[in-house]
Amino acid sequence: MSVTGFWIVGVLPDADVARVRRVFPGHTPGTPTAAPWPGRLDWWYGRSAAETFFEPTPHGPRPTDDALRWQECVDVMRPVDESAEEVRDELMALVPQQEGAGLFCAAARKGDPFAPLGYALGPERMLRLPGACGEFLLDASEVRAALPAAEAALDLSRESRSTVIDRVRDWTTAMADASGHNADDLIDGPLRVLRHAGQQGLGAVGMTRWY
Repeated sequence: MSVTGFWIVGVLPDADVARVRRVFPGHTPGTPTAAPWPGRLDWWYGRSAAETFFEPTPHGPRPTDDALRWQECVDVMRPVDESAEEVRDELMALVPQQEGAGLFCAAARKGDPFAPLGYALGPERMLRLPGACGEFLLDASEVRAALPAAEAALDLSRESRSTVIDRVRDWTTAMADASGHNADDLIDGPLRVLRHAGQQGLGAVGMTRWY
């Protein structure tokens, strides 16, 4: 039996953000399970942003220990207790139910949908994204404050975008059954939703679900 990971980024009203925070203190997306979060990436800093975590083989890219280490970092930063899952269920019912300006969804069969983007961006760009490993809950004012850094991370030049897309494809081929993953949408979708939230005065949530 296989599992599919989904990374969801959606908008929701400020009132819902406040209520969820009040009802589930310490369990909302973006509350890391291991701190300090940036310190967990000390091993990755100072290295070339284009350094690969994969070795070429006749059968496609093969993950190195660094790829496994990055996936472990992503895994440990996400709350997985019962309360965290309950709040994710609550938030899923509050975001738009169809993809569009207010909802982005990436899926990866047998893999993590956020990890390839974080790897492809490199640690400095990745840490400009809100929250931890694609998980966050922001009210409207926090969305506006987070937007400049998110744009700096994801609004890429043509050359940088090409490199990021190649790295996303390496990851989804070697670490998931998702070689056809839409790398362009993985870059553009989250920023589209955050910009829409900023324009409309809405909050935003990012979370990973497994089905």
